[in-house]
Amino acid sequence: MRLFIAVEINENVRKEAIEVMEKIRALDADIKFTEPDNLHLTLKFLGEVPEERVKEVENVIIGAVKDFKAFRISIEGLGYFGKPNYIRTLWLDIYKGREELMKLARNINTALDYIRHETREPKPHLTIGRVKSGRNKEALLKEIESLKHVKLGEMGVKFVKLKQSILTKERPHYADLKAFELT
Repeated sequence: MRLFIAVEINENVRKEAIEVMEKIRALDADIKFTEPDNLHLTLKFLGEVPEERVKEVENVIIGAVKDFKAFRISIEGLGYFGKPNYIRTLWLDIYKGREELMKLARNINTALDYIRHETREPKPHLTIGRVKSGRNKEALLKEIESLKHVKLGEMGVKFVKLKQSILTKERPHYADLKAFELT
């Protein structure tokens, strides 16, 4: 099973993220946008995990999140991974609650490091698209600059979810396996 741990976004943030995606889509840049119902904040990608180890992963997550209280985050600011000549991924940033979200991601990463080792520090973000080529790059860079302070809204982080990624020819589908409530 292809697994990851994530925080779901609420409908207001999803609606605002879709509006940002539509502004960028109008540029006719070569971007594969995230499906609106797949928008989420990934805390840790585990990759392929045998089904018989899922219960073990659940127990590790319980331990990793047990001391965390629910908190609020704000999502604001458009950015990208890569360089101006080669933009790879477009994302929306976390502002308020960033440190709490990073601490939560670090805890989960540390607890599950034996399944998938991460070499980089977590950078919580909301991926909205993957850039496939440099088509209309200058217009895209200009739009990124104009949206670097865009505010999408606030939401509560009350749950962490273990999710399964099911890859199909059309698009990935994500299924919730278990939700872990923050106290």
